[in-house]
Amino acid sequence: MQQTLGTVTLIAALSGFGIAAHAQTNVISDNFDSRSLGSFGTTYNYGWSGGAVSSTIVSPGQGGAGKAWQLSGNVTNGMVENAGANSPLYTPSGNTDANLSDYTLSFDLAIAHGANSGLGVSLTIYGGSSFANGSSYTVPINLITVGGGYQHYSVNMGTLANGYEIGALVPTSSQYEFQLAIFGYNASVTATPETIVLDNLQITLTPSVSIINTNTFFGPDGVALHRFSAVSVTGLNLDGANPAAGLVLSGGVLCGTTLNGGVQGAGTAFYVSLDGTNFNAFRTFTNTPDAGFPEAGLAVSGNGFFGTTFAGGVNGVGSVFVAGTNGSSSLIQSFAAVSQDEATNSGGASPSALLALSGNTLYGTTAAGGAAANGTVFSLSTNGSVFSDLHDFSLPDSNTGTNTDGALPCGGVILSGSTLYGTASGGGTGSAGVVFSINTGGGSFAVLHNFTPLDPVSATNADGAFPCSGLILSNGVLYGTTSAGGTGGKGVVFSVGADGSGFAILHNFSVTDPLTKTNLDGASPCAPLALSGSNLYGTASAGGANASGTVFSISTNGAGFQTVYTFTAMNPSTGTNRDGALPVAGVLPLGNSLYGTTFSGGPGGEGTVFGVAIPLPPATITGIIVNPDGSATLSFLGSPNSTNVIQATPVLGPTASWQNISTNTADPITGIWNFTDMTTSQSPIQFYRSYSR
Repeated sequence: MQQTLGTVTLIAALSGFGIAAHAQTNVISDNFDSRSLGSFGTTYNYGWSGGAVSSTIVSPGQGGAGKAWQLSGNVTNGMVENAGANSPLYTPSGNTDANLSDYTLSFDLAIAHGANSGLGVSLTIYGGSSFANGSSYTVPINLITVGGGYQHYSVNMGTLANGYEIGALVPTSSQYEFQLAIFGYNASVTATPETIVLDNLQITLTPSVSIINTNTFFGPDGVALHRFSAVSVTGLNLDGANPAAGLVLSGGVLCGTTLNGGVQGAGTAFYVSLDGTNFNAFRTFTNTPDAGFPEAGLAVSGNGFFGTTFAGGVNGVGSVFVAGTNGSSSLIQSFAAVSQDEATNSGGASPSALLALSGNTLYGTTAAGGAAANGTVFSLSTNGSVFSDLHDFSLPDSNTGTNTDGALPCGGVILSGSTLYGTASGGGTGSAGVVFSINTGGGSFAVLHNFTPLDPVSATNADGAFPCSGLILSNGVLYGTTSAGGTGGKGVVFSVGADGSGFAILHNFSVTDPLTKTNLDGASPCAPLALSGSNLYGTASAGGANASGTVFSISTNGAGFQTVYTFTAMNPSTGTNRDGALPVAGVLPLGNSLYGTTFSGGPGGEGTVFGVAIPLPPATITGIIVNPDGSATLSFLGSPNSTNVIQATPVLGPTASWQNISTNTADPITGIWNFTDMTTSQSPIQFYRSYSR
């Protein structure tokens, strides 16, 4: 039986410098150029070259330029101010937890300065029984802007210990010692007022003894490269749960997020090698005021990532963060609180999609909030200083659900030149969603396609409904999916020109059995497609032969639809299987494989990271000969030594039922094989196709 221990929060403030108007407690503020620096000392731009900062405090600088300052505090079972009396501000009793991973340092930081000051700032953590001999780690701070406002930072001390050798942080007389120091300098020749405010400085201790399930599923198993662990009764585990986003490749490893789980229960960011080894949940989210519950993937930028969280942030309605695989993280945007009566706000809420990055600007969508509580399109500078609400989706009619621009954009945007393209999952003239475009500056919003209304009885239509995913663009054509509608009522794959012309259905997902929820091709795709060559690859979150979802491929012209992989059936009692189920995110083509995630299933019931082989291209039928006995001999040309399944149907069209009739191996050199169909005498017309496996 597992026990859940409560979270102990050690709150400390560096006091004695005056109070700034941000919060009621735990605030320090100091105007460093309008007062004597006193015990902080001064220095002339010491050691700042190359981004390195020295903790040495020397004699005053020259000529009024290069004024420097330092705020520091030692943590010794609590926080001790190291600038004056050196007396403990908070000392918990009996705290001898020796696991550094149980400690999280977090704080809010705001800096305001004159336009001509040339201010620079870093934050450094020193560790060791003797600070002079200890190791150090500098936390990246990229928020330094004029009037940038408060930013939230969080760093796990165990991650620092592993990645930056702060192994000297060992109990000394049953006490921990490490130093938090914020350094800065003013390079202005003419001194201008500088203000720094450090707020909500906390060291959070979350004991990990017997409170969470460990990851018992080490290494890959079949297509499952990583199998997320079962969560405890409080929703905790070590590696995360329910990945709702796709993967990116960075530094030779796959990186992604989980919506839930982790040691704080608010999701994780992780990486794993292509072969399923070296899994690491490098960031655990803790929810408000930290980021919480990431539903979107990670946008790679150099050695770091930008991402969004559906909840969390200062107001609990979502955030944008920047993080590194070393565990460092900071919030660069907390979305504004929403009205409790109307669910509206300024800027939107609940971002749930991948960000588009161009230069120093991020673009994204929110699925809620905004002026009409139906979501927004926004832009944000990568340092968090400039946020712009580019479009507020309007309020649909309360009776018909229709409007002119769509509502609830869940899929994010893609960028081409100065134009953003995206989908809104609802609204529009058919109350079934839209495809839209908008300039990066917020002008020229246009609806490229309105999805038509669903039949109220069959829930079908001609073009699909409720596009929950984003788009991809190739040669002036946008490709996407809808989660419902189409002739089978289970979604479609579509294409449309970037100017709104030439809308086409590439595939209608077939109706599912009303009892078993199964079909042959999958159902309810809700993830963006991936393009490799002339083939589109995607996932269907439901349906398939086992009602657990599928991976599929289709040519950009709509030909050659294939079910690449069918996930196995889940145990109805436990929600588990071997390989995962309900893939709600897209796939990443790399080499000869497709990599992705499943939201559920796996032996822990909390999802998987998977990799499946890209199927070889379908063989070509080079000849058909009708034999005297009425049989037909077919000649095929495919990939050498490939195994190929031949299918046949008497009727073509969306309702065609393709049946497997033979499995053949191609010649290992020429790729040729022949097959004789003895059943043709029973059907006057027969159509054939093949796929490799």
